[in-house]
Amino acid sequence: MAKMIREQWKIDREVFELDARGVGQARYVVTTPGGVITFLAFLREPSGKNRTGRIIGTSWDMVGTLLDGVATPEQIRSTEEELPRLYEGRATENTLVWFRSNQSLRLFRSVREALSRGEQPDAKELRRVGYVMRNTGLDGNGTFGSIPFAAIRPGHPLKTSYHAQMLAAYLMRELSVDVVEELARIDAPETAVRLDPSVKRLIGVGNGSALGLVMLFFNRPVLVNAYISAYLDVLGQVLADPELGSASDLEQLERHLDRTIRYRAFLPTSYRFFTSNMEMAADLRRIRAKVRAARRGEIVPRDGETVLATIHRLAAEQVSKDALHSFNALLLELAPELCDRAVEQCLDFDERLDLDPATPLAEVAQIITTRFRWALELPLNGDEFRDRVWYQSRAAEEPRSGPREEVPVAHELVQNYPVQVRALLAAVEAGDQDSAIGSLLAERPELEYITRLVLALQERPYALVHADPHDTDFVPVWVIRFVNAFVHGLDRTEDHLGRDVRGLIFEGAPYRDELADADASEWWWSYEAPVASARRAPSAGSSAPSAVSSASSASEDPVSAPAAASAPKVPLLTPIDSPITPPCEHATETIDMKYREIRLMAGRAYQALNLPEGSWHGAREFVVTALVADPRVVTSFGELLISSIHPDTALAAPWEAPADQIDGTSLVVDNRGQSLLLTGHVLVNLLGAHADDGERRFVVRNVREDHAMAGVQLELQRYGIDLALEPQDAASETITGTVRRARDPEAARALYRAATDAFMADGLTVSSSDFWNIYYRGNAGLDADSPISRQHTGGTVLDVIKPGERITKQFTSEELSLLTDPDELDNHRLSEFIDTH
Repeated sequence: MAKMIREQWKIDREVFELDARGVGQARYVVTTPGGVITFLAFLREPSGKNRTGRIIGTSWDMVGTLLDGVATPEQIRSTEEELPRLYEGRATENTLVWFRSNQSLRLFRSVREALSRGEQPDAKELRRVGYVMRNTGLDGNGTFGSIPFAAIRPGHPLKTSYHAQMLAAYLMRELSVDVVEELARIDAPETAVRLDPSVKRLIGVGNGSALGLVMLFFNRPVLVNAYISAYLDVLGQVLADPELGSASDLEQLERHLDRTIRYRAFLPTSYRFFTSNMEMAADLRRIRAKVRAARRGEIVPRDGETVLATIHRLAAEQVSKDALHSFNALLLELAPELCDRAVEQCLDFDERLDLDPATPLAEVAQIITTRFRWALELPLNGDEFRDRVWYQSRAAEEPRSGPREEVPVAHELVQNYPVQVRALLAAVEAGDQDSAIGSLLAERPELEYITRLVLALQERPYALVHADPHDTDFVPVWVIRFVNAFVHGLDRTEDHLGRDVRGLIFEGAPYRDELADADASEWWWSYEAPVASARRAPSAGSSAPSAVSSASSASEDPVSAPAAASAPKVPLLTPIDSPITPPCEHATETIDMKYREIRLMAGRAYQALNLPEGSWHGAREFVVTALVADPRVVTSFGELLISSIHPDTALAAPWEAPADQIDGTSLVVDNRGQSLLLTGHVLVNLLGAHADDGERRFVVRNVREDHAMAGVQLELQRYGIDLALEPQDAASETITGTVRRARDPEAARALYRAATDAFMADGLTVSSSDFWNIYYRGNAGLDADSPISRQHTGGTVLDVIKPGERITKQFTSEELSLLTDPDELDNHRLSEFIDTH
């Protein structure tokens, strides 16, 4: 919002076609100093079939896209056709984000009816709910073929992490208001009014997040570290700057506190796991008292301490952490230029994790015992209380978590950090301290990923949470709210079952017609009672003419007479397993495959191929490098999956680690008849560990090369190691060559970076059949849907439990009997809506 206001972005609604059922399309154009962005939305009539905020839902009232540049007719046509396919759809080359949303039927209709009568809606109810449309998915950064973050050019208005997704959410809010006002006009063109600005300000975008954000949190450590580091760096500068804390700064800080206290005191939401709003308001009053004391000159800093640092120190001793972090946010507002600089410098990051196989064991041990000592000292529960597994279902890739005994074959997606760090240290301490880590990892491939994390994150202190995610007492909403509030800007949050966080985005934000005169420091955490409530307001006829075709009329809309209230009928969800066999025909001959897509597909595929937990991450890293080095790997990998994974059972043969020995001066590796695409990451570790300043000869026997040796060569260049192959027969199952430390290690590393950077930015055009072979067969790495696993979702479980079914041991029957389903509330009057329309 600050960027939009500062740079005076202009948003125009160019197309808006809607009928009485809510079916139509809209197009908004955003003009910025750095270029034009197009928002396309396709609206549907609400349906009750599989209607849910969960990822397994298939009923959406609106699907849309954010496009870079001015949308062409062909891009609009292609997007409208591909969006409903979602996981099997393909975005246009200029797509930034695909998104989906649903109306809040409990509120949308009441707002529509009030406006059609010429009245403003009930402000109290609007304030309580807070939205008329809820986001159910924002996908970008390479997903479905969208533009990868790395490909967004420097200086682009949406170059910063998550800015594209947040702009899409902001425009969802604009659309939701436009739609409800237009439907009211269609219902009653003679009496309908628009929302009063003070009422409209109460509306945000609804958002719900669950276990998927836990997986993001644990699997995107560089992102987590970047956001926390930026926040703490600016906070540290603010508290240490003697120029800040002047009389005008303290006056501004008090104004911010006044507004925030008022906002918190009137919040209708409640927390089960976090500090209550009333306690927050009380704590903020304590902080405000100290600010007022400082304004009177009654706060005396210690030597070398600023006034702001003194207030902060005193407050930290008396208030909750939630209140202190709210105060921190207000402190940052005293230095907006520092915040802007931190965003530019810290939130453009490279998430690749390097593991140099030549690293001595002694160095690894030193890093663990210093930087990761917390993992050694963290108290752990007994094994019987540490049986939580994090996995994805084959039902729409839904993230789930539950007791291992209930899903015994589920593939683990969150690392067991404390246990694995301890296992790594034990293995390292048992080895020759001068030997290289790569040799140990060839022997213990299950330790590969934790080693990668230890080496790559040693200078990133906030990358990993100091907690045990597999403890049954671990509360998912702790990290869900962190991502939602800290990264996405969600507020008015409410936790549900300890596994789901609901809230609002852009509540109180200026609308598109208010941006020119808006104040970026005043709209957030603000609440003022609406001046118009449940009364007539200026007629909608005085506004700009509608873009709706004349074919739509009030007589076509059967909603004019409200039906009698009835108990909501919650539709039972019927999630369907994603297939693992690709179709015979494809919509296109080629597909532009993106970096993020192949990482996701390959990760699942390697789990299906039975690579050990902790090893498949390295295999995924390797196959990406291999296809960059030789695009024929895409075909080889797809064929490997088709031939290795059974199409009905989704089972594959056991994976075996290569065996190695030294024969004279040569390193001899037995690949056990497997494809190099299955073992390339192990070979990289072995060769890297044995490379020195001379030429070390190697022999790999019983190997299917599958065009992957170029990937081994490129991956070794990543760590400053050169590999030279000896001539060999193409049909041979033996590969020979030499490795050595590069004479110019930086030049070797630069070759790797240049090749992989190009792929991360541009992707790779591949055969559709090859792409879908990997995509579909890789779904075998997801876990088959079952009645018990459906209860492992975040959010509600009431929509999947059938009478007489066993209940997961995560919940008690008493707990579920008292449970309110947030989706049921959101779909209130759904059956009435369907009957009426």
